[in-house]
Parts: sequence; structure tokens; C-alpha cells
Amino acid sequence: MKWRIKGAVAVLAAASMIFAVAACGSGSSASTSRPLTFGKPDGPQTNNSNPFLGTSAASVQGYRYAIYETLVQINDVKPTEKPVPWLATKWSWNSDYTSVTFTIRKGVKWTDGKPLTAADVAFTFNLVKNNPALNTGSIPFKDVTRSGDDVTVTFTENQYVHMSSLYQQFIVPEHIWKSVGDPSKYLDKNPVGTGPYILKTWSTQGVTLTSNPNYWKGKLNVATIRYIEYNDNTALTSAMTSGQVDYGFVYIANYKTAWLSKNSANKAWYPSTLGNTTLFINNAKGAFSNIAFRKAASMIIDRSALSKQGTTGAANPITSVTGLPSSGKSFIDSAYSGQTFKVDASGAKAILTQAGYTGVGSSNGLKDSTGQAVTVTLTDPSGWSDYDTELQLIGSELQSLGAKVTVQNPSYDTWNEQIAKGNFDGALHWTDSGFTPYNIYLDSMGGTFYKPIGTDANYNFGRFQNAQADAAIKDYAAATTDAQRTKDLATLQKIYVEQVPVIPVLEVPVWGNYTSRSYTGWPSESNPYSNINMTAPAETLVLTKLKPVK
Repeated sequence: MKWRIKGAVAVLAAASMIFAVAACGSGSSASTSRPLTFGKPDGPQTNNSNPFLGTSAASVQGYRYAIYETLVQINDVKPTEKPVPWLATKWSWNSDYTSVTFTIRKGVKWTDGKPLTAADVAFTFNLVKNNPALNTGSIPFKDVTRSGDDVTVTFTENQYVHMSSLYQQFIVPEHIWKSVGDPSKYLDKNPVGTGPYILKTWSTQGVTLTSNPNYWKGKLNVATIRYIEYNDNTALTSAMTSGQVDYGFVYIANYKTAWLSKNSANKAWYPSTLGNTTLFINNAKGAFSNIAFRKAASMIIDRSALSKQGTTGAANPITSVTGLPSSGKSFIDSAYSGQTFKVDASGAKAILTQAGYTGVGSSNGLKDSTGQAVTVTLTDPSGWSDYDTELQLIGSELQSLGAKVTVQNPSYDTWNEQIAKGNFDGALHWTDSGFTPYNIYLDSMGGTFYKPIGTDANYNFGRFQNAQADAAIKDYAAATTDAQRTKDLATLQKIYVEQVPVIPVLEVPVWGNYTSRSYTGWPSESNPYSNINMTAPAETLVLTKLKPVK
């Protein structure tokens, strides 16, 4: 996402060196057109291309989906569109969504020349099934079987809400991964996939990929791709405006002035998803473990200011108290129709006073009912300029209640470990999106993600526990009728509003900043054939659509 830099000049110089080294090593495979260059502001990476790990370089930089392919392509900016067959030519579910059968495409080869078979697909699902560290979606697998070109996966529970996750499972080669030992620790430094590109060179700041000459969809229009890492948003934006980067998955402050106005070929498309940006708060320890403080904090936050000052209006504020973005209005329960977040400083202070807090509104003098000083540490990675600005605003608002607030901006790896292990008070993070609000509530308060403090959690970073919420989430996932799902959503929204397990603040746009100076065919508002997030599974599809400008 976004990182701070010790010196923008140093990073730009490093990036220039990478360009030079990669160009020298491109050899005869290079096209006469300039390489396609992607930029990310996550700082130096470690040499790890394991596609199963969200923290690997392949995942962070996005190149895993240039190498590894999914079974099906989904347009999650237009969720009603029919999914597109990819490594699977067709699929079918049983009536209660506890079994799906995929028919695997023939004629596809791994980049080492061996054929893709249904056995590879079955192996991949079994790998996820048998290794909890890889099953980050907590899919309740039952069995995986193969018959000819068909692979059938069964589950112990209805998987209606997880259909898209299963469709977008990338496939790995059995002949390589069966011998890697613990797949969660495998570095995969020489990845072999079926995708359109092959890893050629790797460095701490970026990688170079070349087109797969035996790709099953035919010859590609882009011969070489470079993925360059910058240390923060500012450095990446500078590289973009100087023409070094074709696509930047980055928040650009004042994007209309800083990006769009620089060249008529510069484009920005920020489609929103059915997810939200949330202040995850630690329910298990510290200031936010008290519900009164959670409620007061939510009331004091000015979400409109976060939108304007943090994202220059690119991300709309969450207005519904249910945490749902504008794209989820149809899912709001009638009990909360029209109920919106409003800044209420006096109401927030009254809640604290009624709960026995003293020193309300004083300078660093707030104490809870036991006389304990209220201190809050907010954390997000250095260089994530939108989040960093938003945390500063939230911090000053919490200070107005009397809390002593510290805002930290550690490295990405340090921050990731903090929130995963529960060693934080508050941190901005996004929820997964989907075709329903299921992921918002699951990620925010789902018991399946609950882990004790000190143990890594994939979501529910705040360690919220509520048996009624867990039952409703489970029941929603197993529902076979819209009426049943509506009832479960009503339960979840009531708990979400009344218990404040997290504090939703902004909608989640996809930061699609690109230029058409060298390549055309990008998804856009006028041609939304795909998500424009080039770290998502849709990257594979987009790479087959791009063409060099002649």
C-alpha cells in the first residue's frame, strides 16, 4: 500500500538502477515497445514468491497473479455479471452449496513444460484443506476427489458466501509443491505457474517478468513487465508523473492536481467495493476494551474530515451506523434505515461521564472508573499517507475526550505483526469485499477469525467475542433463502451498532491510477470489464487485454 521514505531521491535513484539492470538483462525476448511498469509503495521486499502468503513479495507487489492463475475470473466491480471460465471451463453446485464440481481446461501447460491436469487442481485444494495456515478464509473443506477432467470439492457447510473465494483459488503444480515440506514456509523463489508471465529477475526493490511463450491463450501483447517498489506514496507518485510507472496502486493526495493534470493520458478510476475501511480496536485489552470508550470514540470521529483530509475526497465517508457503504444500502435493516453517523462531542463526553470516567475533556487527564489513566496507541505503516493523516485526525479527536494518544508509524512488517498478534490499541485496516455484507461482519467480529492475544489472527484483529454474532454469521452462510439472510443481517447489524466491535470510517476505493501513454486496454469507468486492482486475481485478465500504443 503506502510507505514512508528516508529520501525520495534515494528511492528514485534505486528505481532507476533497477530499470537499467533489468533493461540490460532483457535480451532478445524484449519487445520494441517499452516494458509495462507497475509501482507499489511498500518498501523493500524479501525474496519470497509464495502465492499462498499475503505477506510474500508476490502477493504484496501483485505479480503472483501474473504467474499463477485462478479457476474462474470474477468482475467484483460488477458482481451481477456472469463469471468468466479460466482454468476451469465450467462448474456446477449442488442445491445446498455443499459441493462444487470444476471441469479443468485441457491443453494448458506449466511454464516448465509439464501439462496442467485435474490432479494439480485436486492437489491444490487438498493443500489448502490440510494446511490451516493456507486456509485463510477458514473454508470448511470435507473432501476433494477427481474423476477424469473433473474435480469435486465438498464442504461441511453451505458455501454460498464463499463461492467467489473458491472460484478465485489459484492453482499450483503438484510435481513441485508435493516436495516442499511446510508450504507456509516455502519461499518459491523460482515459481512455476500456468499464467501469462514468468519470473526472470528479482531484487529487493522490484522484479522483472517476461511473457510466457507457451501461454494457453496465445501470444501476449506485452513482452516485459516490471514491478518496482518505492518507499512511500510520494516517491511512487513522483515516479508516475515523470513517466517511469504505467500503473500505481497508491493513494495520491490531491490526485486531480498531482496526477490527472500532469498529462492528458493520466487516468484515475477509483471504484468502490462492498467493504469498508475500519478502525480496528482492541476489545481484549486497553482503553477500547471498555464499551463506553468505544462508543464515545465512534461518536467523536469526524468521518467527513477523514475523507476530505485523508483522501482528498477519493474515499467517501461511511454514513450508515451499520458500517455498510453506499453500495450496500439495500442490505441495511429497516431498524437502522436513515440512521447515520454524526459528530457528537457532547454526547461522547456524556457517555464517558455516565460510565464513571473522570477528567473527561481535560488534557491527557481522562481516567476510567477504576482510576486508570486512559492511554491509546494508534498504529499504521510509515508512508501510508492517507492512513497516517487519518490516524492523526482520529488521535486528536480522542485527545479531545481527555485520552493520552500516541500515533505510531512503524514498518509494514512490524505493523502487520502488531495487529496480527493483537499488540495494538487501534489501527486502520480494510475489510474484504464481496457480493453481500457477509465479509464486512465476518472480518470485523467473526469468531472463526478469533485468536488469543499473541497468536496470529487473519481478521477480527480486535479479538471481539460474541456467541450471538457467531451464530448469525454461521447461519447467514448456511442460509438457503433471502428471508433467512435478511433476518441474520438484522441480528448482526444490531450487535455491530450496539457493541461497537470496530469503528467503520470510510468506503474502500480501489486505487486505479494508470497512464495510456504506452499501453491501452485498461479497465475504466467507461469500460468496467474488470477490477483495476493489479494485486488481485483480475490482474491475469487485464494483462491479456493490454496493448502497446503504436
